[in-house]
Amino acid sequence: MVNQPSLLLWTSALLAAAAVCLLRFSWGKALRSAPLNAAAWGLLAFALAMGMAGAGAWGVAMVTLAALAMAFSCLALAAATAPPGKTGASNRRAHMLPEGQEPLRIGGRMVSFLLSVPGAMLVALILGLAARGAAGALGAHEADGNVLMLFLMPLLWAVLAMLILLWPQRRRQVGLLAAPALLGLAMLWMARP
Repeated sequence: MVNQPSLLLWTSALLAAAAVCLLRFSWGKALRSAPLNAAAWGLLAFALAMGMAGAGAWGVAMVTLAALAMAFSCLALAAATAPPGKTGASNRRAHMLPEGQEPLRIGGRMVSFLLSVPGAMLVALILGLAARGAAGALGAHEADGNVLMLFLMPLLWAVLAMLILLWPQRRRQVGLLAAPALLGLAMLWMARP
C-alpha cells in the first residue's frame, strides 16, 4: 500500500512553488532585489528541508517536482505573453559551418569533440569512482557510494564538456581535463585495498 502524502509534504510543495513565484517576481523587476532573491532561495531551501523531514528522499523529490512544475508554468506564461522581438535572427549559425572560403578545420573540430565527449566522460568517470572510494573509506555503505558515483558522473561530465567548449585554447582544455584526472587517479590509488 502506498503512503498518502502528509500535510507537511503538501505544505512544503506549496512553499517550493511559492519560492519559484517569488524568484520570478524578483527577477522580473527592473532592478534586482537581493533581499527578495535571498528570501526566495531561503524559502526553497526551507521547503526542501520540510519535504525531507516529512517523507525523506521521496519528499525532496516531490518538493523538487512542485518547484519545477511552477518554474515551467512561469516560463510558459512568459513565453506566451512576451512581445515579439525587434531584431531578426542571424543567418550564421554559431560557427557550425564555415562561410565562403574559410577552412573547414576538421582536425580542430575532431579534437574538440574528442576532448569534450569521450575525454570529459572519462575524467568524470574517474572522479565519480574516486568519490565512491572516498565515501567507502569514510564509512558509507557500498550502495550509497554507488549512488554518489552515478549522481556525480553525468553532472561532472556536463560541466567539464561545457567548460571545454567555452575555452578555445587547447592548453586550457587539456589542463582542465588533466588536473582533475590526476587528482581522481591519486585518490583511487590511495583508496585501493
